[in-house]
Amino acid sequence: MNTIGQTIKQLRRAKCVTQEELAGALNVTYQAVSKWENDTAQPDIMMMPALAAYFGVTIDELFGYKLEVMTNKERLIRYMDKNGILVRGDVNLKHGGESSYYINTEQFSTNAQLARIGEVFADCIRENHLEFDSLVGLAYHGIAFAMAAATVLYTKYGKTCSYCYDRRVADSRGRMLCGHTLRDGERVVIVDDVMTSGASVEERIEKLRQQADIQVAAVIVIINRKNQMPAGTLSGEERMIEKFGAKVYSLITDEDIDAALRERII
Repeated sequence: MNTIGQTIKQLRRAKCVTQEELAGALNVTYQAVSKWENDTAQPDIMMMPALAAYFGVTIDELFGYKLEVMTNKERLIRYMDKNGILVRGDVNLKHGGESSYYINTEQFSTNAQLARIGEVFADCIRENHLEFDSLVGLAYHGIAFAMAAATVLYTKYGKTCSYCYDRRVADSRGRMLCGHTLRDGERVVIVDDVMTSGASVEERIEKLRQQADIQVAAVIVIINRKNQMPAGTLSGEERMIEKFGAKVYSLITDEDIDAALRERII
């Protein structure tokens, strides 16, 4: 594991700033920064939040924990593992087969956790340059995730979009949507938690298209478990392309989790 001085040097060089520039941003002398990086002194504990914020890392990462190997997906996987969302243990899968873990998205239960996953969804949308008019959360878990993503798209990226979510049961007036009323021709991004066969998502999209002739711009899920499908059957990803011409984006995959386990990220 790196010393904190080595980590600061690594982060500073990656950010392409000099010791003087880092010192100026933190209101300390460049000699202090030099001492940190040479491990002859350490930053005051009160300086840690400012250092972490400047480099865009967590305080844990500032102390060198897995910094050299952590990708964005690995950060998310570790976060989910530490928060009881990624649960390790043998489980029988709905479509056959077994797995050594499962994803319990109900554990995204605090505002901090929803803010974190909402940002990851929003970053995925922006990084893939998705063009759309409305975010649609699928009941039940996708409701909160889509709302969190819509909020971050505005607060972080300044993007305004419509938001709605579907109902599993119509209300007393026969309405199947809450929030924005979908209109013919609108491009929508569907948000849900887990996809395997995609049958449920397909059914829900067909119901949405009974409300309006929408175009599915993309489907985004936390995890795409396409490798859990029996051989010779369509995965959810293939189903979305075939039925709606919509690409599936997943924040993580089974391969990512397997790699994180092998590399001892979690």
